[in-house]
Amino acid sequence: MKTLLSCLLITIMVMSVGILVVNAEGLPESVQSQSRKDAVETKVWEKFDKSGPIKFLQVQHTAAASDAGTASQLDGSFGERLIEINVDSSIEGDTAVWTLENKGPGTVWVVANSDGLKETIEVKKGDPVNLETKVVDGYCYLVVDSDGRDKTTLSIKAKVGETDAKTTRGKSMKILWF
Repeated sequence: MKTLLSCLLITIMVMSVGILVVNAEGLPESVQSQSRKDAVETKVWEKFDKSGPIKFLQVQHTAAASDAGTASQLDGSFGERLIEINVDSSIEGDTAVWTLENKGPGTVWVVANSDGLKETIEVKKGDPVNLETKVVDGYCYLVVDSDGRDKTTLSIKAKVGETDAKTTRGKSMKILWF
């Protein structure tokens, strides 16, 4: 009986440590799987890349909205979208300034960022939100979510110093939830 309890206790301790390691990033697997942080573009693709020294690692895209009532929390819901920027070493500055503009009609939330967001931030239609994140090793991110339907659109701009982030198409970011 003691051996069984000891094995059970050790198993619980190992599982607890495993859970801490898995959640060390603080992001659900569904969000982590969107990351392009270490992606390497092919030489062929490089000739089409118009991003410049600060690059959004995602491109403008559409996403299904999260279930009603879930967008204000980081929970792995369907509409959570990771937005990352990579900053070339030629750019001076250690802070990214993000500007989020909700075109509506639904509400959008910032549910996480690379600085360890303490409280979610509501981005209401027509009321732009500015926030800052530290750039560490040329990288930072936001996670945004919406449970709004009817084509809720979020415009995302980021800059470090005087240089704007651009997608590979040379544009700022947009996400459309349907």
